[in-house]
Amino acid sequence: MDATGADVPDEALAGELAARTVGQRPLEVRRFTTGSQHYVYEVSFADRAPVVLRISDAGGAALMRGASRLSRQLRPLGVPLPEILAEDLTPPFAYLVLQRLPGTDLGSVVARLSTARLTAIAGEVARAQAIVAGTPSAGSYGFAATPDDAPCDRWSEVIEASLERSRQRILAAGLFDPGAVAAVGQLAGQWRSELEALAAVPFLHDTTTKNVIVAADGRFSGIVDVDDLCYGDPRYVAALTMASLLVSGGPTGYVEAWLGQAGLADDRLFRLYVAVFLVDFMAEHGQVFNGNQQSSSPAARAHLAAVFATALRRAEG
Repeated sequence: MDATGADVPDEALAGELAARTVGQRPLEVRRFTTGSQHYVYEVSFADRAPVVLRISDAGGAALMRGASRLSRQLRPLGVPLPEILAEDLTPPFAYLVLQRLPGTDLGSVVARLSTARLTAIAGEVARAQAIVAGTPSAGSYGFAATPDDAPCDRWSEVIEASLERSRQRILAAGLFDPGAVAAVGQLAGQWRSELEALAAVPFLHDTTTKNVIVAADGRFSGIVDVDDLCYGDPRYVAALTMASLLVSGGPTGYVEAWLGQAGLADDRLFRLYVAVFLVDFMAEHGQVFNGNQQSSSPAARAHLAAVFATALRRAEG
């Protein structure tokens, strides 16, 4: 039960579901603290590999069904997603028991990986994205588990929806100047015709510094947490990754290698997307997602504002 009194998944439930799947009691159940949508746990055992439990709350069953469907669609095509060991997709707590890919999120190790390792990982991500890009599209845009469910008629609507969400969150938290959103929105409006000329290409929208798993030796291990796809410009997720690395001070050459190997351009639309995500990061300050509090401090906010100012100038050209 969370602070509002609602029933939510917990470690006990994760341990019980894992034991039922594996046939032995777990040694430890540990919740990952970075998730904003599901409750995700690593469950370890005495004499077998650990598993991952992804459990939804009462409103998340549809996303869990999307994850199951996409796994069965994409894994046979060669997208390196973890194997599903067991599932129950019915509310209130739909869940997947998954193979634990060895390693950790790219963001945890990116600063100490060599250029050669980062280039190799970028190539694997670009390869996975190319496979997804070859799956069907219905010509609609936005986030959905199937092409026909993509909600928008134009790619510009996806950008505008992101900016409006950021504006509302920034106003609610009162920690950043909402003028940042207005400045990015003005650029998006100026370039609307270019945005609307882009095809609705399917892509994995969260292969960022999170969800790309890297083994202890620095090799690419796979991709996790695919509940749906995005249909639109596949550079969008690369721009999210760039925004994350700009804020963390990580090696932005990783994104440059990704774009290069995928044959994607770093142009003014790409730089617009980076600015869109930086205001999205501003909007996360002061928010609580799924019980995981987003950290915020005056120093972090000042740094983010400075990174955004530089990115906005670059987008304006």
